[in-house]
Amino acid sequence: MNVASVSDTASRAEPSSFVDALALRLEENPPKRKGERTRERIKLATARMLERLGYHAMRVLDITQEAGVADGSFYVYFKDKSEAALAVLSEFVEFIPPGATVGNTSRSAFDTIRETNCRFIRLSRANAGLMRCMLQVVDEHPDYSALVQDVNLNWYTRVSRSVIRHYPEGAVDEDSMLLVAYALGSMMDEIVRRLVIYPDQNLIRLTDKIVPTDKALADALSVLWFRTLYPASEIPKGLRGAAAKIAQLSNETAMT
Repeated sequence: MNVASVSDTASRAEPSSFVDALALRLEENPPKRKGERTRERIKLATARMLERLGYHAMRVLDITQEAGVADGSFYVYFKDKSEAALAVLSEFVEFIPPGATVGNTSRSAFDTIRETNCRFIRLSRANAGLMRCMLQVVDEHPDYSALVQDVNLNWYTRVSRSVIRHYPEGAVDEDSMLLVAYALGSMMDEIVRRLVIYPDQNLIRLTDKIVPTDKALADALSVLWFRTLYPASEIPKGLRGAAAKIAQLSNETAMT
């Protein structure tokens, strides 16, 4: 099975947890061969242990006990815990987008940005342990680091190209827009890192005060996305709280 099958299942059932997505896939579309089913059970157990214990603390024994298999069965499919973790995290990197998409023509650009940012925050909260493991594994495994970078590049390229389509042909430099997409996506990465992966209590107190819900936070951050990507466009009315104040500030700045 490939990453797409996880993504398709996740999209259909809309689980926020990657662990739940793997479990649902195994339940609804199990491999026909027993050996492949056992491998998927071990991957699911690995995902659960990564989320619960973290990469460094996780042991092969933890995985096999969770999967209900003998230690010897584990080594039939994976040479060590690192290989099992990489199998899981290589799929996980496709599960969580690094930032907003802006190319959906059925919604306004702002609504698409807001909905995707809200989804990213929600998924990050539901998979904080796995996201922490991603950061740990990137430091130790260059091949995984390269995979994450490639996924990010593909995502930011999609974002920048979808934005460029909103401008007259030749009006926007593609490389410059790609840099903007990287910058905005990195803002989202850092926000969720400080809120849910390695909590920054000062930031948490601030967000609890002015953006107490994930929707309110997504609204506020999406104003920054929208103003940066579409500086001449009017920010939609009806925003509240911090999002409205940031929108007012950006509108006043745009008029000066």
